[in-house]
Amino acid sequence: MINILIVGICIAMFIISVFMPQLYYYFALWPNLFTDMPWQIITSMFMHAGITHLLVNMFVLFIFGTYLENMVGSKKYLIIFLLSGIIGNLAYILYAYFTGDYNPSLGASGAIFGIMGALAILAPHLKVVVFPLPIPVSIRVAVIVFALIDLILLPYSLKTGIAHITHLAGLISGLIFGKSLYRRMDVRYY
Repeated sequence: MINILIVGICIAMFIISVFMPQLYYYFALWPNLFTDMPWQIITSMFMHAGITHLLVNMFVLFIFGTYLENMVGSKKYLIIFLLSGIIGNLAYILYAYFTGDYNPSLGASGAIFGIMGALAILAPHLKVVVFPLPIPVSIRVAVIVFALIDLILLPYSLKTGIAHITHLAGLISGLIFGKSLYRRMDVRYY
């Protein structure tokens, strides 16, 4: 399964980066160096800033990614993952030039938000628990809550150290991909 491979690559990249921290220079997304190192738009999705960042992202990716891959197949899943992450990263580059904040970005969050966006369209009744609330809600409600949080915190990205624009752009991409797939497939089973 592609999702398991992606999780494995992220874990391997994190372990390697512990011993070779210079990888962050080459594989994280540096908005002001993007034209010199364009591969960063993809490689940054597989890099993570710390163990907590890695564990949270991989847990969410494992749960939602596995569900979506089983639903749409490996090829479509990979397209959603990569394109949502790339679009999220492009939005981050534009945001960096707009704000003058050229801090590096890394993590699979844009792609993960794309996966959640696709699931909000394809499996709207999927129930999730949004930490710290112990009440299960539909994935659509969860996606709306996450989007609102990112919208509110967007002006504070430099202070939070989180690329909120990447989340939002990835989410919008996933919603669009989900809508496109919904029109072409019978998803009532889910």
